[in-house]
Amino acid sequence: MTKLNSAMIVEKAIAGADIANPEPERFRANLDLLVDCLNEEARLSPGAVPGVCAQLASGMRNRLEIDDWVARYPEIRDEQIEQPVFLTGLPRSGTTYFQYLFDPEPTMRMLRYWEGDRPCPPPGFAPETVNARIQRCADQKAVRLADPTGAKIAQIHLSDADGPEECLELIDQSFANVGYFWPFRVPSFFAACLERDMLLPAYEHHKLALQLLQWRTEPRRWVLKWPCHLVALDEILTVHPDARFVVTHRDPIQALASNCSLTTILRSSMSTEVDPHEVGQQMKDMLLVYLRRLIDFDDRHGERMAHVAYQTAVERPDVAMAQALDVLGIPTTPGFEHAIRSWRQDNPPGKRGRHSYSLADYGLDAGELAETFAFYTERFAIPSEQAAAA
Repeated sequence: MTKLNSAMIVEKAIAGADIANPEPERFRANLDLLVDCLNEEARLSPGAVPGVCAQLASGMRNRLEIDDWVARYPEIRDEQIEQPVFLTGLPRSGTTYFQYLFDPEPTMRMLRYWEGDRPCPPPGFAPETVNARIQRCADQKAVRLADPTGAKIAQIHLSDADGPEECLELIDQSFANVGYFWPFRVPSFFAACLERDMLLPAYEHHKLALQLLQWRTEPRRWVLKWPCHLVALDEILTVHPDARFVVTHRDPIQALASNCSLTTILRSSMSTEVDPHEVGQQMKDMLLVYLRRLIDFDDRHGERMAHVAYQTAVERPDVAMAQALDVLGIPTTPGFEHAIRSWRQDNPPGKRGRHSYSLADYGLDAGELAETFAFYTERFAIPSEQAAAA
């Protein structure tokens, strides 16, 4: 297999789905667009194609299974997703770290890694399957850690088989994930997600997945983390009119350098050719889209948003969390602040490895970037970090 083929992806998804009557056409146009962009722009190496095929088939399989469960149990759609919190911010600005700080609060619920990996059967319907699903994800992670690229990613992105995870795998099911622009050189797909009517249906399905995961369990406030939520804030508010938002803020120059490094690592494992300077320009332009959409939304709905400084989150996470939840009027249970401090003590920076990077590797100049991003740093009083390395 030298090129991706939509029909083969659909066939593989149907073969892997544990259902009798699959309906593969929903979001099929998005899949076809993504496959065309991957074949035409991503410069996929022949060895990467089967893995990408399996990844895309996994997303469709999960969507097929969710749709089947909802068709058989339509009461799933009656589940109320009340006042969810969407945690977002520039990629590499501490959103994953901050997500883990929410996790000890018993009134809140994070998407677990294993739930995103395989939402069905719904955990509330089949709780006896949960331990095996967690173990399967742990085994998969162990295999990835044995791979050099997987080991590098593990040092950069905090993730555990039963830990809180960003909800990109729910968006993956609709093939409207702007985050594909990280592992794949697909600028046309990134632009299409923003310009076409792709994001609203994706978040409608995202909500359906949450309803399925919540079904037959005790409802708790969802906290849903993903940097790419920044491009879909209006769509989120349409789907969840009572949503609240927590946004992490970091020096965009530092975030950009880290993002370029991560993108280069991801693309190098998939592509025959990766141009670091092109990566630098693409990631700079991508971050500018994120920030302009954030500011436009904040101008109109600032009362729904709590802003968190990266340094405060790292140095005083209990203070950062208390300030954010106070702005949003969200109560917590006794002991939450202590749990945050304990987690921070047990997980100091660099515990799982260090991530090193340099702007110069990507043809970027700090002085020019400071001017480019001044509209953002001045608005939110974001201090400059001394060097683009961490």
